Amino acid sequence: MPHSMLISPDSRFSLPQQVEAVCIKLVARRGLVAGLSAPSAAILLHFVLDAEGVLAQVPFWPWFAVLCLALFQQLLLDAWVLVHKPDARMLQRWPQLNAASLALVGLAWGSAAWWLQSASPLCSMMLYLVLAAVGALAMIVQAAFMLAVVSFELALLLPGMLHGLGSSERMAHYIGVASLLYFGLLWLYGWVVHRQLRHGVRASVQAVLLNEDLMAANVRAANALQALKREHQQLQQALQTIERMAHVDELTQLPNRRAAMAELKRLVQADAAAALVLLDVDHFKQVNDTYGHHAGDAVLRGLAERLLACLRQDDLLARFGGEEFVLILPATAPADACLLAQRLCDTLAAEPLPVEGASLRVTASFGVTAHRGGEALHGWLARADEAMYQSKHAGRNRVTLLA
Repeated sequence: MPHSMLISPDSRFSLPQQVEAVCIKLVARRGLVAGLSAPSAAILLHFVLDAEGVLAQVPFWPWFAVLCLALFQQLLLDAWVLVHKPDARMLQRWPQLNAASLALVGLAWGSAAWWLQSASPLCSMMLYLVLAAVGALAMIVQAAFMLAVVSFELALLLPGMLHGLGSSERMAHYIGVASLLYFGLLWLYGWVVHRQLRHGVRASVQAVLLNEDLMAANVRAANALQALKREHQQLQQALQTIERMAHVDELTQLPNRRAAMAELKRLVQADAAAALVLLDVDHFKQVNDTYGHHAGDAVLRGLAERLLACLRQDDLLARFGGEEFVLILPATAPADACLLAQRLCDTLAAEPLPVEGASLRVTASFGVTAHRGGEALHGWLARADEAMYQSKHAGRNRVTLLA
């Protein structure tokens, strides 16, 4: 089982504690598999004893029952670990409980050196081969916890060592010394595996934590990017609003003086053919004085709507200031501009404007002029202004053309 499948870092734990938790889960999973397969080795001893005809001379079944009880309590401990989430209490107590439980399992296995000894050399050889294999398997399974390895191996090999050293037979002495050497070998190899396993688990946990940190950083970066995008959109909207406010008249929603001047400068710089119409509402002050400024505002809005309805798409109507409007007509001859201005003048005078329940007759004085090649802007504007004032002096509600 790869370590990564057992790793589930918990922010409550420090790195050493998380390594401990992963090792506990790993050992419990391996121990469960090893414990379930262990009785098959005992059954192998049964077949050998029976084949050699010495089964009736040894207490195999009582020993097997004791072994199964020891294995069962170890399996319960492993299963309990696998179904529970590690906590601080488990991290502190499980290594000692596991070592004690394994000592009982090792003692049950090792007692076979007493109870299953027989005069058959084959049986003795198979017995010690099985015990050696069990010892090696336990060392591999429990390598993450050296206390468990030492507890199991000592309990497993101690009965054989004591039996061999206490016997009068030379072969038994050799077996006792071999058991002692085998214990030392398992301890040494177990320590090497322990160091490698712990290092690997620690590296895996650190990799998972680093990956989680990177994922969290990516999420934070994505959130920050989204926030920046929202702020950028809001800023763009604010800039568009500011741009609009800077170039649009708030009352009439027409382009304001700034926008009109920008267009006039562009036409002058390009030395383009264009006509300019300047108009001023007649007697506008009387409207404000008689009906109030709200009525005056309504007059300006209504006038703008009527004028716009008569214009071409490329024509630019702007509020130039107060009750004064400017109409910029690109690529328009003076005569055509004069005809358009006259139509606008007639349209305004033809029908009163409805203003706050009243109908007001609103007229305007128009001044028309065309741009001359190479002429400066102020000269063009001054001529249009002069034409408009000529209309006012001539009685208002009329159009004057200055070529």
